[in-house]
Amino acid sequence: MSLRARFLTILALRWLATGLIIPVSLLLPLSRGLSVAEIGLVTAAQGVVVLVLEIPSGALSDSWGRRQVLIVSALVAVTAYVIAISAQDVLAFAASWAVMGVFRALDSGPLEAWFVDAERARGAADEVPRGLAHAGAVMGVAIAAGSLASGGLVFVADESDVALAVPYVAAMVVTLAQIVAALVLMDRVPSTDRPDQKGWARTLAEGVGLVSGPALRWFAIAMMFSGIGVSALEMCLPVRLDEFSADTAAAGVAMGPISAVAWAVGGAGSAEVARVLRHRPAASVATALVAMQAVALLGMALAGTPPLLVGAFWAAYAVHLGFGASFNSLVHDRVDDAHRATALSVTSMAFLGAGAAGGIGLGALSDAVSPSAALAAGALALTVTTCLVAVAGRQRSGATLIAPPDRP
Repeated sequence: MSLRARFLTILALRWLATGLIIPVSLLLPLSRGLSVAEIGLVTAAQGVVVLVLEIPSGALSDSWGRRQVLIVSALVAVTAYVIAISAQDVLAFAASWAVMGVFRALDSGPLEAWFVDAERARGAADEVPRGLAHAGAVMGVAIAAGSLASGGLVFVADESDVALAVPYVAAMVVTLAQIVAALVLMDRVPSTDRPDQKGWARTLAEGVGLVSGPALRWFAIAMMFSGIGVSALEMCLPVRLDEFSADTAAAGVAMGPISAVAWAVGGAGSAEVARVLRHRPAASVATALVAMQAVALLGMALAGTPPLLVGAFWAAYAVHLGFGASFNSLVHDRVDDAHRATALSVTSMAFLGAGAAGGIGLGALSDAVSPSAALAAGALALTVTTCLVAVAGRQRSGATLIAPPDRP
């Protein structure tokens, strides 16, 4: 099996599990009595944990090993799913999302960093942008399949409260399969995949410097505003759908196929971005895609009927994965192998941390005004992201801006 095929296989399993829980992750607490504002607080627990652990976890991946950290992250994900299944109140759901934050922090860099390391080690660095775009396509298909299966599982189950928890059980099974795949398919890359505890401390210290350094400053700030925008996208669709239905479980059934189509469209869009990147620089592609996502969120805010709302949601996802692939290509082009996972953790920390904070504010805005107002605020945040990505893209590319200290 080729390097790219192995990478995409593990990636597919990882995001299939996520696809299973996306349609029900907000509806489950809604069905158990939480308000939208309380859900905003609950989801913020994930962001707080990510904010604390992202850079240390990236440094761990850079020094301890990509495969080891990926496996630990999957085990933590299973733990989070177990807590969510049994949660009945705000505190329990907050605990589930906090543990999910540990998973997200550990998971944010190792697999992609392993793929980029391996491609560069075999002299194929120019294949990285298209490989990441193809990864976005696979991610979209995997999440679509998981979301569709999730809707089916909710439909088949009898009791509403139990039905919304069933997809978590399926996600646990898929995550265990991901662990097996990682053990079998991830080869070691000698130049970067080595246990080194002293290296962890050094890499962590250097990673902290990345946050304010010239290589990632504007990228991290851009991801902060992107996190707010995507938080609105993810939080407000099921809430707005629930406005058109008196049955929360029915909204859960609808979210399955809606999410499936969204991620399938996103995968197709990312595959098209892989072709565009052959002819256009990643900076201009990323700027255009996030601008289109801002317009789509505004469309969701203004939509007065379910078909218009869902259509705008699909338009947002059509560019979502392609933007991530082109944006990460810019990041990889500006760091060296010894700091690759740490760099991804910096941008992920900015994205998820700001998204958590945005979730609190957007949840309160949704309750106080309307979900449409929260979506409009998300569109504004993505407009700011567009400007920041344009600024970051003007930085010198094709060269490493972060260099490791001399090693003994």
